[in-house]
Amino acid sequence: MNFKLHTQLGAKFKLVVRKVGDNSIVRETAWFHNIVLDAGLARMSAGTWIDRCCIGTGNSTPVATQTALDNFIASTTTKQSSSAISNTTTAPYYYGGRITWRFGEGVAAGNISEVGLGWGNSNLWNRALIKDANGNPTTITVLSDEYLDVVSEIRVYPTQNLSGGFNLLDKTGAVISTHTYTGTPFFAGANSISFDKVSLGTNNNGNYIYISPGTTTALVVSPSGTMIPYVLSTSYPTVTSVRGVWTVGLSVANHVHQTFYVGINGLIDIGYYCGYRVQISPTITKNSLQVMTYTFELSWGRYTG
Repeated sequence: MNFKLHTQLGAKFKLVVRKVGDNSIVRETAWFHNIVLDAGLARMSAGTWIDRCCIGTGNSTPVATQTALDNFIASTTTKQSSSAISNTTTAPYYYGGRITWRFGEGVAAGNISEVGLGWGNSNLWNRALIKDANGNPTTITVLSDEYLDVVSEIRVYPTQNLSGGFNLLDKTGAVISTHTYTGTPFFAGANSISFDKVSLGTNNNGNYIYISPGTTTALVVSPSGTMIPYVLSTSYPTVTSVRGVWTVGLSVANHVHQTFYVGINGLIDIGYYCGYRVQISPTITKNSLQVMTYTFELSWGRYTG
């Protein structure tokens, strides 16, 4: 039984220049958007994908195949502030993190025209040209007695509605029954931010899924039902996907299986519970003579909305 899930990611920036001493704002930009790079998407299946902010003076149009800024000037790993964000009221729904990266006095001095986040000064997850309120490329000047704050929002946009089907097979591979499934995102908590190698499960320490006999349509909800701990195996079919396999043993979850909750780790961890809720039809009733195996596969790409 294989459930396929998908999500998209994007980010936006705002730059603020402040005077040393009184911390007053002397210049700032409007919010502007980015392009998530191919190398950045691939990095998410390998390790930490954001740990710094980079600035430069290049002006080429960002394209997905780039890996670095045109003309790197400086980077910082200093997070002046960070907070979890989410939108659960109006589509498109998203969750993510807002981080303010600080470049100290004089570090960012010059005419800055490009910015990106990544895991190395030449290894970027995204890139953007600095733009004015009308969406036109521009520069922002930082003097030697000023410091720069780069405010970034990194967002995860789960696919709002997923659907598919599968055959329930016995141990010989014979078809027992045919089922369809629908999937929707769920949000149930936000407290911290990290950008780690992506995996599936509702807890970093156990990688649980939950199996429930009931249904729910609420967007903000905590997973309920029988907890199935410890993923049997995790693999990466492509550089932009992860597969997790759970086995439900003889003594576990002997009831109707209708709703499955699977969380996502590393894809901006903002709490235990952000992920997908999958509901199947018709339901499956498991008993103590059966072992069930469920497979979830998540793929990701850049947000284009």
